[in-house]
Amino acid sequence: MSDDKKTDATTDSANIVEKAFLLGIGVLEMTKEKTQEFAGELIEKGKLSTGDAKKVADKFTELADEQQKTLRKTVATETDKVLKTSGVATKAEMDELKAQIAELKEMLTATHKPSRSSSKPAAE
Repeated sequence: MSDDKKTDATTDSANIVEKAFLLGIGVLEMTKEKTQEFAGELIEKGKLSTGDAKKVADKFTELADEQQKTLRKTVATETDKVLKTSGVATKAEMDELKAQIAELKEMLTATHKPSRSSSKPAAE
């Protein structure tokens, strides 16, 4: 696969993962809103007390939060898979490379410093 096609496939995969994540968040928010509306209707009809409605809303919020966390983990896992298969370096890998470069620069600087004992240039 050429690099351009690989990049396009990576971008497409990342876009799909992002859209799935946003869709999941939207569904959770919509469901939370609908649950609150439904609880309100039950309260109005006298089929649910305000206290029970709060318990139901709290439980739903807890479940929605758990689902959001699960969704975030899934998206992170899938994103990592896409990055690994595309050959893109992770932030941790880039940070490690930066540290290695800094270390090499220090080593080069240390080895190219003129020594004090030989202040005169060598005779040719």
